[in-house]
Amino acid sequence: MVLVVAGFDPSGGAGIIQDVKVLSALGVKTHAVISALTVQNENRVFSVNFRDWEEMRKEIEVLTPPRVIKVGLSAPETVKRLREMFPDSAIVWNVVLESSSGFGFQDPEEVKKFVEYADYVILNSEEAKKLGEYNNFIVTGGHEKGNTVKVKYRDFVFEIPRVPGEFHGTGCAFSSAVSGFLAMSYPVEEAIRSAMELLKKILERSSGVVETEKLLRDWYRYDTLNTLDEILPEFLEIGHLTVPEVGQNVSYALPWAKNEFEVGKFPGRIRLKEGKAVAVSCASFKDKSHTARMAVTIMRYHPHMRCVVNVRYEREYVERAKKRGLKVFHYDRSKEPKEVQEKEGQSMVWMIEQAIAELKSPPDVIYDKGWWGKEAMIRVFGRNPKEVLEKIKLMVRE
Repeated sequence: MVLVVAGFDPSGGAGIIQDVKVLSALGVKTHAVISALTVQNENRVFSVNFRDWEEMRKEIEVLTPPRVIKVGLSAPETVKRLREMFPDSAIVWNVVLESSSGFGFQDPEEVKKFVEYADYVILNSEEAKKLGEYNNFIVTGGHEKGNTVKVKYRDFVFEIPRVPGEFHGTGCAFSSAVSGFLAMSYPVEEAIRSAMELLKKILERSSGVVETEKLLRDWYRYDTLNTLDEILPEFLEIGHLTVPEVGQNVSYALPWAKNEFEVGKFPGRIRLKEGKAVAVSCASFKDKSHTARMAVTIMRYHPHMRCVVNVRYEREYVERAKKRGLKVFHYDRSKEPKEVQEKEGQSMVWMIEQAIAELKSPPDVIYDKGWWGKEAMIRVFGRNPKEVLEKIKLMVRE
């Protein structure tokens, strides 16, 4: 467990908010106590107010003793107080002498009095020049020029390719990552290496500020594909009733999807072989799909409707859907405007727009009876594959 004692940055780019985001990304249990209140945005610091130790102590002493303590923007004496409270905890102190905009937080001479109470002091190369050399310093070179970033600890020099750009909050993110890896029993050298790799991945997804939350989107990608693969056997089980001649797809979009390559699907589709449904491939974000484009389209109007499945047209399926309370829209392809017919992919967009306009709410089912060169089709919409599967079962089962 890591105890974070750090300042509050209302913009969330640095400070205790950033600390908790990074530790959460590592899956590390975290307790947190605010040590300073700032008035700032992503570009400038206007003021800082350090909290009284006695107030902080009352909050800290009721918490579980931590394995690692990450100290951010705090009155320097705080580090000594924490060492007295927790002699067996590792203390990582991210010294912040001034903001990137030039606001002075702490006096270097005052900081020097307390560096020995921390196991590791993380600071940038400019701050290190003001404080001198100490055996427990981990010095980051993000402010220096070059194609790589170097981090120095004792006789070790770690190097990693630089991510282009200027980012607010790198010190907080890096020191929190080091603290998290130490809490997982990494040797300090390995904690530094791993924290550098993690920060690089975060910065590659960030713009202007450290956006750790974007790294967590990778979990959504895994979960989307995993959800599809787990439910595939259930779709195959009823596939003899549902798979159309052109094949079937279960398309499940990421919450932020803007195109079909941000939609999970089964490349090659689900098809019938000797009357039995088979999948050509496991779930992937690759390949193109009509249902994927439909998912992206309906999300423009109803972002929670992330899943679309096409089902072969049977009149009784439509009738059961209506009788069992599903919202059904009949799409008449003969009424498509010429400009819609002539533009690739526009039919699906126009179809969904018409359904939403008529139903005044998200459709459960949109069907058409076919047209020249177009197979009759039913499309079923829902929040996720499980919900769509249940709707399909309502349609196909007597």
